[in-house]
Amino acid sequence: MASLKTKAYVLKDAKIPNKELFYSNTFKEWVADERFYHDLIYFTTVMYNPNDGLVYCGLTAYDNDLLWTFDPETKEFRSCGYQKVGERFDVKIHRSLQLAKDGMIYGATACLHDLDQRTEAPGGKLFRYDPKTNKIEILAIPVPHDYIQTIALDDDRGILYGFTYPVWKLFRYDIASNQTKDFGYVGTGPHIPAIDDQGCVWGTWKDMYRKRDNLLRYDPEADEVTYFDYGLPLMSPVDIGTVDSMLNGGDGYLYIGTSAGALCRLDPKTAEVAYLGKPDPELRMPGLILGENGLLYCGTGTEGNTKIFAYDRESTKFIELGRVYDPEINDSSFILHHITEADDGTIYTGETDNPRRSGYLWECKVEM
Repeated sequence: MASLKTKAYVLKDAKIPNKELFYSNTFKEWVADERFYHDLIYFTTVMYNPNDGLVYCGLTAYDNDLLWTFDPETKEFRSCGYQKVGERFDVKIHRSLQLAKDGMIYGATACLHDLDQRTEAPGGKLFRYDPKTNKIEILAIPVPHDYIQTIALDDDRGILYGFTYPVWKLFRYDIASNQTKDFGYVGTGPHIPAIDDQGCVWGTWKDMYRKRDNLLRYDPEADEVTYFDYGLPLMSPVDIGTVDSMLNGGDGYLYIGTSAGALCRLDPKTAEVAYLGKPDPELRMPGLILGENGLLYCGTGTEGNTKIFAYDRESTKFIELGRVYDPEINDSSFILHHITEADDGTIYTGETDNPRRSGYLWECKVEM
């Protein structure tokens, strides 16, 4: 029987006195409170690097210490020193770490401040990190005053794509020329985009009249954005089809997890969407990776009831692996925001938005 053996690793551990504080505090208040400025963190991006065997962790951190590594062998964390190059509004790396073939890591910074500080905030940064030299280089601010929720790297063409926030825009950044093209307002964005085998990037735009998320595609060869008038299958009357996760499955298809917890398959050649199933009655599927064994691993759930499933594309069956729960501390991941797989098949998950405490890094040993 398939199972998970899970252990939580704690980088910092601020405790929040009550949920009311978590849900009502403003950015300015979090930053001004010494209880939380350095120690209230969440793991919003995790990426295993096979070149050095480390898990790279992009954080939400009010003190701008956003990029860390975790060593699976020693179980130690190390800061990569983003504070040296960042500014006070760079407080999150939100689904925005990408490993290039030359070993460089590309990332982007997101924000949490409100509109009253918009003109003070310069905008989200695209950066490049060299793991060998521990050097971080700021490449660009693609869209002034807006920050970057998520990016995708087209390594072959040397292009970074991104979606901005709080004004949702799609942009293209050409690394070699240091040039940005802003495609303007799209109304929403995916939790993470994906690039198909033809080099087209897929995301979402907001249908203002029907209040739902629809698919979009940008073709770099034609330099054209296509806005489709449909999106993903809806699981309930209040579901708007938000993309929670997306990846290239290496079989010609893109696979998409929705915020309602459904797994779908997109054929980029026809733009047809197929519903594959909803493995968990809970909402969310922010975790989605392609395992080395060919299985898709799906991270689902919220409110502390988070699970990992495997999806076998040949049998079209879901396999429940178990809850992301550590019995030693009697606690579980509140929201499983991102997942990655190490060479040995271990899955690492980043936790976010816990209203009681800082988020942890969760190590999940898979038994099949």
